Amino acid sequence: MKFKHNKKRNTAFLFEALIKELTKATVKNNQAKKQKISQLIKEFFSKDAILGKELHLYKQISETYSIREKDAEKLLEEVKRVYWSLDSQNIFNAQSNLVSKANKEVSAQMFTNFVPNYKNLASIAQIFNKKISPKERVLLERSVAKRMTFLPAEQKKEELALTGTEMKIFAKKFNSSYGDLYKEQKELLSRFVSSFQDNGLELKIFLNEEIGRLKIEMKNAKALEDVNKDPEMLNKAQKVLEILNNFKGQIIDEALLTKILKLQNLAREIKDNG
Repeated sequence: MKFKHNKKRNTAFLFEALIKELTKATVKNNQAKKQKISQLIKEFFSKDAILGKELHLYKQISETYSIREKDAEKLLEEVKRVYWSLDSQNIFNAQSNLVSKANKEVSAQMFTNFVPNYKNLASIAQIFNKKISPKERVLLERSVAKRMTFLPAEQKKEELALTGTEMKIFAKKFNSSYGDLYKEQKELLSRFVSSFQDNGLELKIFLNEEIGRLKIEMKNAKALEDVNKDPEMLNKAQKVLEILNNFKGQIIDEALLTKILKLQNLAREIKDNG
């Protein structure tokens, strides 16, 4: 079922789009932008802020897994009841304020960020909308409730089932955002984008090889005279090795990707500086 949906009036999407921008700023080591985004998140999404309360209700639905469909339906009813007790005008005003600040302080392109579970977030937003028809509400609630019965892996698989056109757009945005990275970082991002189509097989193979390479780089770094003479640097190098050893078995998401990109950057800097 198709329906019109305004991303800028979807609080969960606004939050996820900000997190995407925060990830980019972190990877690029843009401290000024990172600080601005962090301030916006703190200002608009704290637990006492109206959008923070609204986001919590979105997450009550979007982050619920593996429950019985009957329980999912009950949860939807309770979340709707709480949501409709919020002041809709306050929500609208806060969203408008956030969008205005994000345009000025972050980027107008923020709203084009790809969010894998956007379709589900849009459905939840429509459920919260009192103006949709009874038929639309019943169909949407049935779809969302069914999704809440899925295992996390099943939900993830559904999110990543992108069309070819969506994949091309996503790849273009990624390359544009991270165009100034090292060759190995671009390769990692390229594999990450491709993983949305091949269930992550090539990405897992590449990561296994890349983490092995990074371990060698960090072991070589520990052998450097300058590092050996500096207990703090030696300790940091050891901690990085421990992080690399703990990657095995972790879910490959943007948080993990960001960590590896940072480690790739660190390894390259150590290598280039001899």
